Amino acid sequence: MNPWLVVGLAGVVLVGIGLTWRHWATLTITLLRKRAGYVRHTIGVDGFELVYHEAGRRDAPPMVLLHGFAGDGDNWVLMTPHLGKDFRILIPDLPGFGETGYLPGQSYSLDRQVARLKDFFDMLHLEQVHLCGNSLGGYFAAAFAAAYPQRIASLALFNAAGVDMPKRSPFYEAAMAGENWLLVRNEADFDRVLKLVYHRPPWLPGFLRDYQIDQRVLASDDQDAVFHEIFTERVWLDQRMPQISAPTLILWGDDDRVLDISSIKLFQAGIANAQAAIIPACGHVPMMEKPEATARVYLRFLAGLTQTAPALDSLQAAEAVSGH
Repeated sequence: MNPWLVVGLAGVVLVGIGLTWRHWATLTITLLRKRAGYVRHTIGVDGFELVYHEAGRRDAPPMVLLHGFAGDGDNWVLMTPHLGKDFRILIPDLPGFGETGYLPGQSYSLDRQVARLKDFFDMLHLEQVHLCGNSLGGYFAAAFAAAYPQRIASLALFNAAGVDMPKRSPFYEAAMAGENWLLVRNEADFDRVLKLVYHRPPWLPGFLRDYQIDQRVLASDDQDAVFHEIFTERVWLDQRMPQISAPTLILWGDDDRVLDISSIKLFQAGIANAQAAIIPACGHVPMMEKPEATARVYLRFLAGLTQTAPALDSLQAAEAVSGH
């Protein structure tokens, strides 16, 4: 069943028992987290009370999933149920975002965030992980894999930032000029962001849409500060990528209006033997727009690390997920 339909049906039930729209939203988000097997934890990292969710089996190989700009751990809540029980899945709200939040006076630069990730890994005794990141999270994941190659069992980059793409998207041109098209200060901004990051924006129940707008508006000043620090610093990964030694999957939605799909060429040129996969009819957030198809491609890549399997190339990946 479509997860957003589940959310809508849950909302109808909650309306019936007289809860406010904010309660409908938080309770339906709780239902989605429960479906994904999320268990909430916190840990102190560099002055932050870092919030992370855990799913899967605690005795299984660890997998860490990193969300993108303005996101949080819930960006993975639709894909996580499709990853099965073969991993210990850890999903942090990165410093500056989500429940971890923003602390004035802290740096949110690439190297600072990579250092915090290392602290997070060390505190949880994660010696080697399967690391996956989307967008800004992919930027951090690639930089971490270059700095600490011995800690990475595999690397997956979903529509990742970090290269000066051969074909620049309008969003990227605006970002280079200091404009943040991912910022939400009102309802119109929220609708623009949905059209920007999805190939086909999803239907959202009104109460959940209102809640998300409210949360994004409240965080807008803090997120704008993070955005401008990152784009002012503008560290490209070209010189770091040759240090990545882990098996790497580069996955992209074919209709990414944020970071153009031409970025794949630069990641493949920089990371030895990287495999590429394309999800058709999909935008910037494949784990949200096509969670089942994206999980299937990712799991096929991981299965190929331990057994003889055909390499994923763009055509094979597209054929594997077409129709979903």
